[in-house]
Amino acid sequence: MANTFQTERNKYFGYLLSSVNSCNICDRMCKRKKVLSLNNGNLNSKVLFIAEAPGRLGAECTGIPLYGDKTGRNFEILLGNIGWKREDVFITNSILCNPQDENGNNSTPTQKEIENCSYYLEMTLELINPDIIVTLGAKALEALKCIKDHNFVLRDCVAQKLSWNNRYIFPVYHMGSRATIHRGIIKQRKDFIILSHIVDPIKGIKNHPAKIKRSSKKDLVLDSRLLDMVIAIISELKSASLFKLTKLLYLIDYNHYKEFGNSISGNIYLRMQDGPWIPTLKNIPSEYGKKLFKVTFDGKKPMLSHISNNYLSGLTEEQKQFILTIVQKYKDFSDFNLKIATYRTEPMQYILEQEKLGRNMSRIPILYKNSSILEMDKKN
Repeated sequence: MANTFQTERNKYFGYLLSSVNSCNICDRMCKRKKVLSLNNGNLNSKVLFIAEAPGRLGAECTGIPLYGDKTGRNFEILLGNIGWKREDVFITNSILCNPQDENGNNSTPTQKEIENCSYYLEMTLELINPDIIVTLGAKALEALKCIKDHNFVLRDCVAQKLSWNNRYIFPVYHMGSRATIHRGIIKQRKDFIILSHIVDPIKGIKNHPAKIKRSSKKDLVLDSRLLDMVIAIISELKSASLFKLTKLLYLIDYNHYKEFGNSISGNIYLRMQDGPWIPTLKNIPSEYGKKLFKVTFDGKKPMLSHISNNYLSGLTEEQKQFILTIVQKYKDFSDFNLKIATYRTEPMQYILEQEKLGRNMSRIPILYKNSSILEMDKKN
């Protein structure tokens, strides 16, 4: 069983790497090295570190986060001080490419760039599934807001174990030269000692604390536009498979993008064998199933039915009407015909043309917020 689990984890990490290496969303970084690989650390670690961005003299050169420059050396000193090694933990960044200014110097990532990379960060968190996330610096802590909002401020909560999104986070200062002005290495050593008392990178949280409880509010108020859309679709169809949901979501987002210049969900759609695929869609039944959905089976195919009315949607009336219009158009389509409908869209036609020319388009972003593969390719 353990070997099977590890094989699956390795496989999905391969999918994630393929998506990241195909990414060209951010204009100034699409030609930069994507710093995500097995060199980032232990896929089974219970501790995941998030820094701001790969450094020009460090990870941009070595392909290994927090390695090869002064910041990397400070990080290894702090790890070594508590008896941890790189191979015990997993390390990533809020953005996976090195941002540089017009003079070729390290630059601070923009909020837009952090948002662009947040889906890869979210997929990484889901894959590694750490007991505790250690954010290195204010930007890394802020980046988590793109996944699930919080009100934490670094100076007020440094070296504290905090509940966030059904996980724990442990904010600390970055160990780069500029950050050590605000919190010196001696204090940072103490912060890492506190961390080591809370968690073991291999065994996990110490003292077996109770699981983080979810909200017990009568009405579920969730900020996921994807969840809003899924509920709107199922409310109209009464039930739907994940395959049908995926295709309808893409057709809704693509048509909204074509008409208004942006998608409703803001999600990333990747090129998979069966067409557009949303990496985070699979989490909805397991995350909200007991509260919002009933899961049944049509043969071996899982079907979702909407069972709760205690959900407050964040969609506007215009968005709801747009979704309803697309669902009505395709509601009676078979899975086969729905797949054809997605392949007839301009982004998928472009991908098919590129594949005929010999280009590997597997797991490349098709549609993301206000850009399609056509716009993203033109930037190159």
